[in-house]
Amino acid sequence: MKTFRRFVLRGRQGAGAVELVLAVAFVIIPVSLLLLSLPMLVEYRSIGDAAAREAVRACAVASDPWSGQRNAERIARQILAERGRKLTPEGLNLEVDCSVSWEPGGRVTASVTFEVPATRIVGIGDLGKVTINRSYTEQMELHRSVP
Repeated sequence: MKTFRRFVLRGRQGAGAVELVLAVAFVIIPVSLLLLSLPMLVEYRSIGDAAAREAVRACAVASDPWSGQRNAERIARQILAERGRKLTPEGLNLEVDCSVSWEPGGRVTASVTFEVPATRIVGIGDLGKVTINRSYTEQMELHRSVP
């Protein structure tokens, strides 16, 4: 019986070190990367919200739907370019339709969709892609005169 115990104990030496390495590699590192990417994703959602909100406001206060459409697209692209330093223009989809409800009390909606890196590791680069889709709706002024 003593020999069996020695054999079992001798076979388990170093198992803790192996388990520690495996736990770090497969649990701790992925979880820490996920936690580090959450603030970045929240920032990108905030950028999308700001772009959609300002595009709708530019459309709602314009004097006609065509200039409102132009201003809304220009402002949304400008916000995304200024705040989102690494946003690629080919991954950007901006939809603003000012002419749908161009009447007092009508609703204007803007939708912004763009791709961002899922996580960024210093020295390695970006890993994965996440699609951010944000929209905003605003009612036009009820007592405005429309040409």
